[in-house]
Amino acid sequence: MPRISPKLVKQALRDSPLLIPLLRANPNLEQAKLELRWIKSELPRSQWLDAIRRRSKLEPLQYILGSQPFGALDILCRRNVLIPRWETEEWVLKISALIRKHHIRSDKQLNILDVCTGSGCIPLLLNYELSEVQNIPLNIHACDISKYAVGLSIENLKKYGEKYPLSSKNVEFSKGDVFDEDILKNILSNKELNLVTSNPPYIPLHDFNSPVHINGIEKSVRQYEPSIALLGENEFYEALIKNIILKLHLESFVFEVGYTEQVEFVANMLQENINWQCGMMKDSSGNVRCVVGWLKNSKMNYLQELCEIIY
Repeated sequence: MPRISPKLVKQALRDSPLLIPLLRANPNLEQAKLELRWIKSELPRSQWLDAIRRRSKLEPLQYILGSQPFGALDILCRRNVLIPRWETEEWVLKISALIRKHHIRSDKQLNILDVCTGSGCIPLLLNYELSEVQNIPLNIHACDISKYAVGLSIENLKKYGEKYPLSSKNVEFSKGDVFDEDILKNILSNKELNLVTSNPPYIPLHDFNSPVHINGIEKSVRQYEPSIALLGENEFYEALIKNIILKLHLESFVFEVGYTEQVEFVANMLQENINWQCGMMKDSSGNVRCVVGWLKNSKMNYLQELCEIIY
C-alpha cells in the first residue's frame, strides 16, 4: 500500500476521518472523497465502516457495493466474476448503434452468441440497446465455463427482467467451454448466427505479474478478480475460431483484445478463408480494443465501419 503523507492526512481529516483508510486504495484525495460519497449513497450507515475497511485492503469498490453501471444497466458484481469495464461498455454501445443504423427491417430477427460472458453484461446491454431502444427482434445465447459466472449472469437476467419483462425473454445463459470441440452441440439449437461476441481472457502471465507502470495490471485486480477470466494469450482466440466461428453459418464477430498481436493472430488464422475479412478497432483512449470480423458479402459487413485498420 502507498505511504500517506502527514500533509494529506491533515487535509483528509478536515473533511472526514473515514477518508484516511480510503487513501490507501486511491491515488488522490478527490478520488477518495468520491468513493466515500458512493459508499454513503449506496450502502446503509451500518455497513460504512466494513465497506471502508474492505476498500482499504484494495478490494474493488464494485464488489463492495455489489454492482457496476454498464450503459443504461446496473450490473450485479460478485467475487469470482470479472467486473465489467468501461472499455467493454464502449464497444458494445458502438456496435449497438451501428446495428440500429443498418437494421432497416425491424421484423428480421438477429441471432447472437456471447462466449465467456462473465456477468452477462455484454448480451444484456446488447439486448437493451437493440430490443428496448429500437424493438429489433433478437435471440441471444450466452455461455461461460465458470459456474459463478453462469449463476451471476442468470441473477442479472432476472434483475433485468424485473424492469424489462418482455425483452428479457430474448436472452438465455448456460454453461459452455470454448475449448470443447462440441460446444455448439451443447449450447445451440440454431447454428445460423448473425454475430458472435466475446471478451475472453487475454492478459499474458508476464503482464499479469507486472506492475502497472510496465504494462501490468492493478494490484487490486490481481488480488481480487478471478485469474480464470484474465489470464490468456492466443489460445482463446484460436478456440473461438476453430470451435465456433468456422463451424457456424455466421456473418460476423467482435472479440475484445488487449494487444495488436492478438488482432493479427485472428486475422492470420482466417487469411486462407477468402470469405472472411478482419479489422482492428480502437477505444476512445487510442488503445487496441477489438478484432472485428465479417463475411465479405454478408449484411453484417458494415461492421468494418468500426475499424481503423483492415487486414
